[in-house]
Amino acid sequence: MTGSHEREIVLGVGGFLGHDANAALLVDGQLVAANQEERFTRRKHDGGFPSHAIRECLGTAGLTPGDVTVCVFAEKPLQSILFDRAKRPGGAPARVLGRMLPENAGGLYNHQARLLLPSARFRYAWHHLSHVAGAFYTAPFARAAFLCVDGKGEDYSASAGVIDDGGLRLLWEQPYENGLGLLYTLITHHLGFASYGSEYKVMGLAPYGKPTFTEALSKLYSTDGHGGLRLHKPVTFLPSAMAASVQLVTDASGVAARKDAEPLAPEHVDLAASLQRIFEDEVFKMARFVRAETGERNLIFCGGCAQNCVVAGRLRAERVFEGLFNSPVGGDMGSGLGAALLYLRTAHPRRRIKIDAKGFYLGSEPGSAPAAAARWRLPYAGAIHDFIAERLAEGRTVGWVRGRMELGARALGARSILADPRQPGMQSRLNLAVKFRESFRPFAPAILAEDVGQWFDSSEESSYMNYTANLLPSRRHPTPSSFATLKEQLDYPRSEIQSVVHVDFSARLQTVDSGVHPDFHRLLLAFKAVTGVPVLINTSFNVSGQPIVRTAAEAWECFINTDLDLLVVNDEVYGNPRERSREEKVAWLKQFSKTA
Repeated sequence: MTGSHEREIVLGVGGFLGHDANAALLVDGQLVAANQEERFTRRKHDGGFPSHAIRECLGTAGLTPGDVTVCVFAEKPLQSILFDRAKRPGGAPARVLGRMLPENAGGLYNHQARLLLPSARFRYAWHHLSHVAGAFYTAPFARAAFLCVDGKGEDYSASAGVIDDGGLRLLWEQPYENGLGLLYTLITHHLGFASYGSEYKVMGLAPYGKPTFTEALSKLYSTDGHGGLRLHKPVTFLPSAMAASVQLVTDASGVAARKDAEPLAPEHVDLAASLQRIFEDEVFKMARFVRAETGERNLIFCGGCAQNCVVAGRLRAERVFEGLFNSPVGGDMGSGLGAALLYLRTAHPRRRIKIDAKGFYLGSEPGSAPAAAARWRLPYAGAIHDFIAERLAEGRTVGWVRGRMELGARALGARSILADPRQPGMQSRLNLAVKFRESFRPFAPAILAEDVGQWFDSSEESSYMNYTANLLPSRRHPTPSSFATLKEQLDYPRSEIQSVVHVDFSARLQTVDSGVHPDFHRLLLAFKAVTGVPVLINTSFNVSGQPIVRTAAEAWECFINTDLDLLVVNDEVYGNPRERSREEKVAWLKQFSKTA
């Protein structure tokens, strides 16, 4: 690219910790693109060197790998190596070495990165501070305290401090990995959800139970007044070590570990409720400690554990801080973006960094549907939003693929499955016949931002499904005080929008603002015009264990192997051929079962 050598081309790369590899590209301080490697390799949570994501980001900007001037990795590899071998935090000497780290001193990606990026200077960012920077520069605050709660950074599991445009003060770190995130993962495995990243399933299961095991589970750890939770026994995130450690939960609770195929028993559900209660209590301790120590009015909440939107919703509702921002890419899927931004503030301390996150639609365009789809194309008159809104109101389910793909774990209306939340049984229908996943899993309501206060107890933004809120009492139907089975509890009609309201009347909101999500906002307006209800079910366009579809071809393949009714690819609409048998669909699904 002519003159590109005069420009600052900064590439952020995340995934050093072996999962969720990603890349983000900033050109002269402007965010151009960000992608996750799993979307290209089709391996969920892929932690390999993100060569596909890097090339896609560069292609979006019309650049080549040779144009990259700086590549920033979202981890200090020396600290991780020392911790993994010594099983203790590196301390001051290791941190000095980390600042002096040459590119050949370690790092998962160094050799591959050098082959791909011949001209780039390599830099290494602290993992937790990458989370903090990625959150701060997409937050509405000029200054804030931060709380990063993670499974593991280099040798820490939580950190806190204060950040503004002029500086970043790190005030507290919790050493070792055996903290709150590891406890959640350990009990997640005990409950039979052993694949990586399944903690959100436990969060979704928790409202069905009662926290009767909190005292029993407390045998596993000690804690202090500011949330310094520490497991008594050595446990690590390595799959073999995690599997061996599950017995600790059995010994503490008296509940045998559940195998994946076994049905959920009441005690499993109560364990989930107990874990979520402990988690929330510890996060609140941390937040109150940070408020007292810093005196700041606003809080940045980030890290992998901050993706627990239930605790984020509670933190905001209970006003521990006056303002709260829970980053939509605060987990490792956005760590490359954070690393790049952290580099910019260090390299240019006097420059005010301001990025346009573009609604986090930072990925690939879908392209065209395969030629085989042409015979199933459906004609329509008028605007596609009006046509699809009418079909949704009739009870049709829709795969919605339009524009650039979302960054992060949640579909935001660019690679989504959509449905009418008023339809009886829609939650079970989508879970079992479309998503091929557990029937208890809740769905998120996408709701017009201007109407949210008429349905839920919060009018604040939740543009990226990063907070929960509660359905207003006036919108609730009377419910029995108890249920005989989990299925009976699940199926009971609690409200007009039953499929997006959990059993405790909570919901993980996506507030759809015309300035943030303009195309999706237009669809919701059309649906409201037809039904009077400004809410749609919005779930990611994939099946259990599969990364979210990226291209039109992937969308078509997923479409014909599920019971979805319609597929939208940009301005084209397709009907489902319904040529695949249930057996063929299950056989197709099995390719993703190892990561489900």
